Amino acid sequence: MKSNKLIFRICLFIFATAIIGSVVNSIINYDTVVATFQSLGYPVYLIHLLGVAQIIGLILIVFNRDQFLVEWVYAGFFMNFILGCFAHLAVNSGNGASAVVCIVILLVTYVQSKKARAFKDEIEPIRNPNFTNEAQA
Repeated sequence: MKSNKLIFRICLFIFATAIIGSVVNSIINYDTVVATFQSLGYPVYLIHLLGVAQIIGLILIVFNRDQFLVEWVYAGFFMNFILGCFAHLAVNSGNGASAVVCIVILLVTYVQSKKARAFKDEIEPIRNPNFTNEAQA
């Protein structure tokens, strides 16, 4: 169990560093990012939307309060990386290797969080037993 949490936290740290680095790069090298978006055929206003969405998604993954939202955040990041990789491949603007690395880290983080949550769900009845008789209810 501790190894699952450790792997999850390490991968989450690497993933968070990549996302924060991406957002900071979009701020610092704005002109280069604009040129890249225009070469891919995307509107420039998506730079700001993606930055805000990535920061909000990262906050939701780190704090992991509402599991329904976290599932959608993982799906959103996955689609973002897949579509970004395909866009780069379609216009021969790089191979999208950074997106593939982020997908792998995202999938490892997702699987390890599921394992940690499953273990937590198994151990919770042991910590807080409910001695009511369901047959009477």
